[in-house]
Amino acid sequence: MTVPFWTLYVIAGTTDMLDGFLARRWGVESRFGARLDSLADFVFVLAVGYKLFPWLKLPTTLWMMIGLIALVKIVNAICSYVVRHRIEYLHTKANKVTGFLLFIGVMTIGQSYFVPVAWVIACIALFAAIQEGHIIRSK
Repeated sequence: MTVPFWTLYVIAGTTDMLDGFLARRWGVESRFGARLDSLADFVFVLAVGYKLFPWLKLPTTLWMMIGLIALVKIVNAICSYVVRHRIEYLHTKANKVTGFLLFIGVMTIGQSYFVPVAWVIACIALFAAIQEGHIIRSK
């Protein structure tokens, strides 16, 4: 990975983490802003995933776990649409922790401890996805 990539990665990730905090602090948060943040998160993950995919050397079981997380998130989106008549991704504390850990965890790609770190993040991400689904379906 190149210095420009990592520079943009850190800037994009840092501003993504700060935007919600600053919106709440300054009292300018909105439903539109939350939706825009979710869309930006999705695009960021796709772009980084596309760039880093060739570098990922993960065991098949971890790929299966990632698939399970994606499946739970898709079911959550469908349930959100059925229950609330719109697709929502909740900004729970567990989802925020997952996002932060993903942001930091990507920086361990290529290190000897990357796979164990990825497993920890995947387990937390699965918990966050299940929790999000529970909240969506309980309202």
